[in-house]
Formats: sequence, structure tokens, C-alpha cells
Amino acid sequence: AVVSTQSTGHYYITNNLSKMPPKKKKGKKKGKKGEPGELSVKDKYNKTLQEVDSLKHELETRTELARRNNAKANDLKMKVSEWENVVKNEQEEKLDISADMVRQYKTMQSTMALRIHLLETNLAHMQVQLDTTKSKLDETEKAKADLQKKYDDAVEKMEREMSDMEKKYESILIEAMDAVAGKLEQAQSLWQKSCKMVQLRNIAKLREFGLPNLEL
Repeated sequence: AVVSTQSTGHYYITNNLSKMPPKKKKGKKKGKKGEPGELSVKDKYNKTLQEVDSLKHELETRTELARRNNAKANDLKMKVSEWENVVKNEQEEKLDISADMVRQYKTMQSTMALRIHLLETNLAHMQVQLDTTKSKLDETEKAKADLQKKYDDAVEKMEREMSDMEKKYESILIEAMDAVAGKLEQAQSLWQKSCKMVQLRNIAKLREFGLPNLEL
């Protein structure tokens, strides 16, 4: 008989010959009787056939069990191989990722170093330009101060000259005004004298015509 344990998947084979159905009683054999309790040739043959069948069944059971165990072993080997491939692929992916990260880091480091160098170069160039611009600004401020001083000096000189000219013009104007006033006084005196003479002539004319002496 075959006994199965589901928890382990193993099979156990036991000899169950003792539970075989009882043999049928047969008629007494003719001839010489054997020793008491000894099996006949036919019984031995039948027993041998039963043992052979039992061994065949046990062999088939063991063969099936071995086939199943081999199938399970092959499945386990396939799973182990798949796991090994997965682990290998993961390790390769990790190595690829690590190599890619190192490559990216080196690229980024080179890029950053280049950018820093360019920035430093630009900074030095800008510092030179700044120094040049500052120097030009100082020169421009100095030139502006010089121009402002010249302008202030010119304005001050012009103001002095204008003040002197005003004084001169004022003196000339006063002199001219005095001269005009003198001439006007002289003209007025001459005009009065002329008027007086005209009046006298007119009076004389009237008297000549016998007109009364009129006051003009």
C-alpha cells in the first residue's frame, strides 16, 4: 500500500499482504500430502505473483515519486537560475548605474571646472575694464573740475569786465547827458534871443503901418 503525507509530499510504501483477502478453499489434493503448514507450489506461485505485483506497484510509485522530485528539482533549478539571472542583472544594472553616475559626475565636474575657469577669466577681464573705467572716470572728473574752474574764472572775469564796462558806460552816459543838457541850455538861450528879436522886428513893422503898440 502507498501512504502520502501532504505536508512533505513524500510517499511511503508498506507491505499489506497480511490484509489480503482470504484464499478460497480448494478441494483436497490427491496424492501424497506434504508436511503440515507447508504451502503448495501453486500457493507459492500465487504468493510470488502477488509479491511481484506489489514490487511493480512500489517501483511505479517510487518512479513517479522520483519523476516528481526530479520535476521539482528542475523547477527549483530553473527558479534558482532565474534568481541568479535576476541578481546578476540587478548587479549589472547597479554597475551600469554606478558607472553612469560616475561618468555623469565626472562630466558635471569637468563642466563646472570649465564654467568656473570661464567665470574667473570673465571676472579678471571685468576687473581690468573696471579699473580702466575708474581711471577714465577719475580723468574725466579731473577734466570736468578743470573746465568748471576755467568756466568760473571766465564768468568771474566777464562779470568784472561787464562791471567795468557798466561803470564806463555810465560815466560816458552821464558825460553825454551833461553835454546834451548844456547844448539844450545854449539852444534855449539862443532860441529866446531869436524870439525876442523877432518880436522887436514885428513891433517895428506894426508901428510903420500905424498900428497901435501891441504886446506880442
